[in-house]
Amino acid sequence: MRIGAHAAGTQRTPVSLPTLLRRLRNRIQISVRSSAIERENAQTAVADAVKQRQDQLVEFYRVYEDLVEALCDAAQYGPTPALERTYARSRTWMRENYAPVRRYVIAYLRYATEDAVTSMDHRGEAADAFEALVAAPDLFLFLKHDDGMMISRLERTREALNLYAGHLRQLARV
Repeated sequence: MRIGAHAAGTQRTPVSLPTLLRRLRNRIQISVRSSAIERENAQTAVADAVKQRQDQLVEFYRVYEDLVEALCDAAQYGPTPALERTYARSRTWMRENYAPVRRYVIAYLRYATEDAVTSMDHRGEAADAFEALVAAPDLFLFLKHDDGMMISRLERTREALNLYAGHLRQLARV
């Protein structure tokens, strides 16, 4: 049997059923190949985004550790000029670079009202634990107005960073 299609005023050559099935099979194969390529491209884009976020987190964590070291040393030895410089450098960097990391890390951060209060005292606005660590304009004022919650803040921020890093490792495995 021949299957033909006729449009108004035009006439097409009849197509056999095997030819029609072969064309349909070819179209399906092309569609499947296109879907596979699109899936590969999407997986590559996700892998690139995850790698970029991991690199961003590594850099953030490096500066965060410098900040933590300066805060802990200053709590023990006082705000020396070298520690003041480290705090100022870390504070500036964190304030300029926290926003892109914050988008993700806050999902893992346990909030405490003390963080908002500390930031209100220094900046006049509420903040999370990361922001509270750099809210004071200098190390001397940070220590002077220490509410006794620095260790708690450090533990909660470190926990959030570790959980976020674990999440990124899981995404990288997919």
